[in-house]
Amino acid sequence: MSQIFTIGKVIQIRKDPLRVNRLAFIETEEHIRHVVEMLDWLYPGACAPLRRAVGLHDIGKKIYLQPDFAKNGRKWDNRLTRQDLVADFYQQRVTTGVFGPSEAIERYLAFLNHNHVQCYLVRRDPQDSESDIVTARYQLDPPFGNHAASIELEDLRGVPEAELRYVHSLIHLHHNFQVDKLVAAAAQYGESIIMDLYRLMTADQEGSQWAEYVVQKLEGGEEKPQGMFGFSEFAVQVVEEPILRSREDAHVRGAVKLKAARRPDLGERTLTVDYYVRDYELSPDKILAAKKKEGKRK
Repeated sequence: MSQIFTIGKVIQIRKDPLRVNRLAFIETEEHIRHVVEMLDWLYPGACAPLRRAVGLHDIGKKIYLQPDFAKNGRKWDNRLTRQDLVADFYQQRVTTGVFGPSEAIERYLAFLNHNHVQCYLVRRDPQDSESDIVTARYQLDPPFGNHAASIELEDLRGVPEAELRYVHSLIHLHHNFQVDKLVAAAAQYGESIIMDLYRLMTADQEGSQWAEYVVQKLEGGEEKPQGMFGFSEFAVQVVEEPILRSREDAHVRGAVKLKAARRPDLGERTLTVDYYVRDYELSPDKILAAKKKEGKRK
């Protein structure tokens, strides 16, 4: 169990088309576990380097935090040094102290309040700035930086030397789809890296989608996700609607049973999702007021 909670995924829970009233937070390691589960289920014959890449694909969300988030006042929080974050990810003992879910969420909400939210209004007539607002979309800056591109070879512990650069390339590429980089990778490693990248991205998307599905269903938000995801060749869909396994204050645990409609031979899979939920309002008026306040400070 980690001593340092880092936020790997933030899910917005809507009160109505214009407002968000709660946020749900999934820990980095928990998100990675979801992706590993999807890979094991959907690609049981995946090669060892791909399995290692999936287990490490979002380590950057843990170890490369935004300075605005990691600083406690003007100084970097000594519990959030890269050295300790790396050690915690690899389940080594950290001596500088615990940084738990409640503190991480409080820190993140304070981070958002300092001009780290963008609001995009969707109007009935996009060409008419005076037409009715249909919905508002919010882009929340993550507490981490460019988590895939920042990864260095030394960050990938436990990977055999013969596989290290291949695993490193998969992690770099899974958030960078530039043609020149894909062609260069294929030229160096062969077509296998393109297929492995596809499998990594599929597992990543399936893991993220179904975790969010569980959260939205259990929290009863305005958004009603469909019980089928057409992202990949599997056509994964719900067998049984999400169930609540536990709710202790802000800490929630749920599960959903899934099947791959186009691959019945894979059987069914139950994905458990562990997350934290917190009341937090996002509205166009609030964002505008925050920007004005931030402007006066400058």
